[in-house]
Amino acid sequence: MKNWMLAILSVALLASCQPKNYQITGTLEGVTAENVVLKNIRKGRPELMDSAKVVDGTFTFKGEVGAPEFALIFIEGQQQPIQFFIENANITITGNAEDIANVEIAGSPVNDLWKTFNDGVPGKDRMQQLQQEYMQAQMAQDQEKRAVLEEEANSIMGDMQAYYKKFLEDNTGNALGAFLALNMGSQMPLEELKPLVEKLEAAMPEHVYIVELKEMLDTMEKREASVAATKVGAVAPDFTLKTKDGEDVSLSSFKGKYVLVDFWASWCGPCRNENPNVVAAYKKFNEKGFEVFSVSVDDSEEKWLEAVDADGLIWTQVRDTEKEVGKLYGIQSIPTTLLLDTEGVIIAKNLRGEALDQKLAELLN
Repeated sequence: MKNWMLAILSVALLASCQPKNYQITGTLEGVTAENVVLKNIRKGRPELMDSAKVVDGTFTFKGEVGAPEFALIFIEGQQQPIQFFIENANITITGNAEDIANVEIAGSPVNDLWKTFNDGVPGKDRMQQLQQEYMQAQMAQDQEKRAVLEEEANSIMGDMQAYYKKFLEDNTGNALGAFLALNMGSQMPLEELKPLVEKLEAAMPEHVYIVELKEMLDTMEKREASVAATKVGAVAPDFTLKTKDGEDVSLSSFKGKYVLVDFWASWCGPCRNENPNVVAAYKKFNEKGFEVFSVSVDDSEEKWLEAVDADGLIWTQVRDTEKEVGKLYGIQSIPTTLLLDTEGVIIAKNLRGEALDQKLAELLN
């Protein structure tokens, strides 16, 4: 019983010794700036946390964070910020204002891990040399040298990717792992990212990075679903949008005809350049069972209608005001077109000019 009580008291004492706030003290030689700014990262963008005066080369930030997270200190007149992790601890930053990349950060376990990660990246110095050598070879128009350098760079990048992946797998219980996952996640296959996010969430479910990772995962899952739903051979997902007159029109209402679903916008040059070809195809094949269903992604109704009139688009026009149909179809760029058969099955995608005319002739003549 006494041993249990001692253990509980020890844990309580340890918890009471943990700082509940952070204090960041920076001392930089040669600093001439009067102010520094502290920012964190939200959805890939820096957001202001605090600012401080520089007095005799020293600045101080005080506050509290719910969990460790990546942060940046911007110094007036310096392009490169100090990169570190902020957590409730007494953190010191020392170095030279002219060598920001090599400042020393102490007093924080997660920053020790951050340094270990950065120091261990394979081939990073050689990659910098390769960039210079590649530029020289490019200026000299030395194709053979460029090819050799590209091969070496690809090899190093492969080693780096393997290193990042292994480090991430070994750190699914801390903020650095979550930060790396957030930065690497969009490049990872969904089947790899999903179990990784589950591990990170189990370790720190409330962390802001986990919230953003789950949003990223949800977006990727929807995109993958849209790719599967809009591949050739799939039945095109039905949707309903309004015309300029407020009339609801559904894609399914065109069943029985061959339909070109055309995602476009008034501001899209390639879309406008393609419109005359679609007009010609419509006039040539409409009476034989061909229809066009144009879905504008314009924000401006006025610009949309002006373009419809200017380009002579005489078929059904609707506007995806909420961009929900674009998400459903996984539209990443415009123009995007899908040709459907009489049952609504996608039989071709992104046919342009003569290719559209030839396909319609094959189907309808």
